[in-house]
Amino acid sequence: MRRPQVMNAEHWRDMVVQFRRDLHRIPELGFSEVKTSAYLRDRLAEMRLIARPIAGTGLLADIVGERGPGRTVALRADMDGLPVQEETTLSFPSEHAGVMHACGHDGHMAMVLAAALRLQAARSDYRGTVRVLFQPSEERPPGGAVKMIAEGALDGVDEIYGLHVWSAQPTGTVELGEGPQMANDDEFTIRIYGRGGHGSEPESTRDAALIAAQTVVNLQTIVSRRVPARRPVVVTCGTLAAGTAFNIIAERAEITGTVRTYDDAMRARVETELRNIAVRTAQMVGARAEVEYTHGYPAVVNHAAAVAKWRAALVAETEVAVRESEPKLAAEDFSYYLQKVPGAFMFVGAAPTEGEPYPQHSSHLEINEDALIVGTEALVRIALASLV
Repeated sequence: MRRPQVMNAEHWRDMVVQFRRDLHRIPELGFSEVKTSAYLRDRLAEMRLIARPIAGTGLLADIVGERGPGRTVALRADMDGLPVQEETTLSFPSEHAGVMHACGHDGHMAMVLAAALRLQAARSDYRGTVRVLFQPSEERPPGGAVKMIAEGALDGVDEIYGLHVWSAQPTGTVELGEGPQMANDDEFTIRIYGRGGHGSEPESTRDAALIAAQTVVNLQTIVSRRVPARRPVVVTCGTLAAGTAFNIIAERAEITGTVRTYDDAMRARVETELRNIAVRTAQMVGARAEVEYTHGYPAVVNHAAAVAKWRAALVAETEVAVRESEPKLAAEDFSYYLQKVPGAFMFVGAAPTEGEPYPQHSSHLEINEDALIVGTEALVRIALASLV
């Protein structure tokens, strides 16, 4: 009697939508997801699932199949919101000033929660265990995945799967592919030390503002002239700060930015080029530059066998349109899980039916709630395919 319930995704639509709306109202920043965690724990308890705390505000719960012991497959959702003031037209906006689920994590939690509900109802149909993981603090390195793993989230896990709603991708589609799917995410700070002075006497100074401007321009040659065109690389200077007054030539300047690459060799090469350019640009005019370069999340790299299994399950059991993914230069700490066990990460289309979609992290982001049905179905399908 339970199998038809699992097969009918529409049966669960109202519930997964309500989960998402409830969670959208209470966004919280990384490692502060207290209300979020309590909500998830209560919903799991209603399913007769006991969730244990992990990584601070995170949760772990196991759904044990009734056909006996077997493999363990994990489904992961991230929990945190962003420091963004919501500016949507939704009837269920954020109740927390200055914090918003502007990346879709409310949808991710709702889909994993709904998948848990369906798999709990169908546990007589499979052997083994489904582990649901609700992870805090994905948005900001070092993130929550490393802490989750250190505290046993992957103990006994054979495979892991995750997904991300994507507002620019048509609703009703999923994107899935082998190999790199999201990028290495690095940060840099360049501090320039010149010689300040009066604005009327530039010849006696080493203008840190001018050097910083030249450095920003020179850094763009990394992509255009120093790495192969076929190898995707992004070097973005996000801030430039210099000076204290209109008539004082700046003695110091600071540039911050990010670098995105897909593999470790290119990551190392770009770091070397960036350091050399920053230091030598300053040296050319008798100034000095220091570079602080921080490695963030590694690239999300899908395992071929896991991708093939997920694609086959969706094609055989659903009407979801499965497309080959286009790797994105955004970053995700799901990468740490995939370094430990096989698995895959999928993108779920969530574009509105009308109008242009707002991008992830926009204060105006509104996801198409039909995507929640697609993502829940995808999670249920891969869990059952992994445990048969």
